[in-house]
Amino acid sequence: MKMKLFSEVPIQPSIYKINHQSKILCIGSCFAAEMGQRLMDAEFQAMVNPFGTQFHPMAIENTFNRIYAREHYLETEIFHHQGLYFSWDHSTLFSNPKKEIILTTINEKIDEANSFLSETDVLIFTFGTAWAYYLTQGAFFVSNCHKIPQVNFEKRLLSPKEVYDSIKKLILKVFDVLPHAKIIFTISPVRHIRDGFRENNVSKGILHTALHQVLQEFSEVQYFPSYEVVLDELRDYRYYADGLAHLNDLGLQYVWNKFSASYFSEETISFNNQIEKIQKAVAHKPVNPTSMHHKKFLYETLKKALELKKHLNASALNEEIQILKNQIHVD
Repeated sequence: MKMKLFSEVPIQPSIYKINHQSKILCIGSCFAAEMGQRLMDAEFQAMVNPFGTQFHPMAIENTFNRIYAREHYLETEIFHHQGLYFSWDHSTLFSNPKKEIILTTINEKIDEANSFLSETDVLIFTFGTAWAYYLTQGAFFVSNCHKIPQVNFEKRLLSPKEVYDSIKKLILKVFDVLPHAKIIFTISPVRHIRDGFRENNVSKGILHTALHQVLQEFSEVQYFPSYEVVLDELRDYRYYADGLAHLNDLGLQYVWNKFSASYFSEETISFNNQIEKIQKAVAHKPVNPTSMHHKKFLYETLKKALELKKHLNASALNEEIQILKNQIHVD
């Protein structure tokens, strides 16, 4: 008798597939950033979190709307705190001691994202929490508190209706801009323990409830069950990083494999495997880099990379090919 060691989450293969010609925009929590990075590592044409990490639905909706409208930020939307300038809509990565630099950086990113959006085929949105911080003085929800004293905020648990309304408006806006785009929603399996264990569960429950309701109205929109996969198939803490809230590389690879099986064709998965082998070959540090054996290895790897590139996109493997050419002195 075959022993069953865990409950496997059934995931049906998607009716549409993502390939290396697809343009993919990922917006959302740190889990979206992790999956988006794996797409980029596999040479997909992906843009990930143009405003930095976004956690709650209203922040994600706001990010998309400003990118779509190409709405630049004004000086009045930037604030100063302890020697740095910040934007309430952006992660701390955008902070800068000079106001003109942060404004230029975030507005250039809007231009870049707007241009990318015009050719986007697939949008992946990942919600992390239903908890949000409301800036009392400005009377709006922020994406990031930037460690400003909490007395300036009202911490709110968004209601299922607020989340539902935000997600529905996001979907309608996407289809208004990109009527043929494919939308994939996920809920981050990362636990927001700082909110409290029970509070985290309540938050995730609101996200699930609201998203479930929206998906009943838009059959063409898909849900990828990363949350369910982690909770039911990866219960062991060996899949988690320090802090035991975020997945480690082993756990992320497991979810990535599930995503690949659903959204990639066998051909695309084969390309991904070949890309990984080429990248490992480029990163290899030989004992004797001047030996004929190593030169032959470089030539063979370059030949494989050039052949594989024909099946990918214009930017795929460019860096690896250039490194190989430099190493074997081929122009």
